[in-house]
Amino acid sequence: MTVIEQYNAGLTTDADRTLALAMHTILWAVLPDAEMKLAYGLVGYYQPKAVCYFGINKRHIGFYPTNQPMAHFAKAVAPCQTGKGTLQFEKDVTALPIELIQTIASWQLEHVNK
Repeated sequence: MTVIEQYNAGLTTDADRTLALAMHTILWAVLPDAEMKLAYGLVGYYQPKAVCYFGINKRHIGFYPTNQPMAHFAKAVAPCQTGKGTLQFEKDVTALPIELIQTIASWQLEHVNK
């Protein structure tokens, strides 16, 4: 069983499983060599250090690229709901900011191992 299958097995609705698969597809497009692990109840992408995580929550999708990219992309993430090291997106697969997510993940990959 893959990491995403393990994660999805713990989700309670088909809508949440669809969102998790969508987030995985978005991230996998820019992190195809990453090792995936379940950590902190989230799906994590490592190459070899942690690049980012995501999780489906009760009211939102959490994307956790950590603090450094959040500061670097402060202007781009300003319209999004944010917390320390996290972006929160509404639970609507059609509303996911694909380009923003991929840009942040790609940037984080370049900088996390320096």
